[in-house]
Amino acid sequence: MNIIVTRKHFLPNCTIGSLEIVRNDTPTKCVRFCETLEPHSINWNRESKVKGKTAIPCGQYKVRYQFSKKFGQKMPFLQNVPHFNGIMFHAGNYPKDTEGCILVGEHPTAKNGVVLPLLNNSRKCFAALNNLIYEADKNGEEITVTIRDIHEFS
Repeated sequence: MNIIVTRKHFLPNCTIGSLEIVRNDTPTKCVRFCETLEPHSINWNRESKVKGKTAIPCGQYKVRYQFSKKFGQKMPFLQNVPHFNGIMFHAGNYPKDTEGCILVGEHPTAKNGVVLPLLNNSRKCFAALNNLIYEADKNGEEITVTIRDIHEFS
């Protein structure tokens, strides 16, 4: 299973994107699943990481379950993320809820063309995503996440 996070809205205090899933049994079918919220995305060639305020670099990472002290349970962690430790998917609604992790939920419609820095229904979206990851892991599938910025394609 490959999870694709495409960052689309680059706000001063966060980055909003979409999350799609490609299953191994249907590799040509990409299904939009939810939206994401991460810290501010930087250009790693020109800017430096600010602890707790910077999104992870674009790239492809393996996902494995590990125990999280913060959440008191096993969580889906991204492996070998340059400059970061402990990056995972989890629930959260606002930029203050992440220090680098990828929050999942539903992004409300922009008001008057302004993209809002928040997610709704995050716990519900995380539970559904976590279930998909858990089932894929249980079935022995390799699970990866690909992080990309929309302006990579411009």
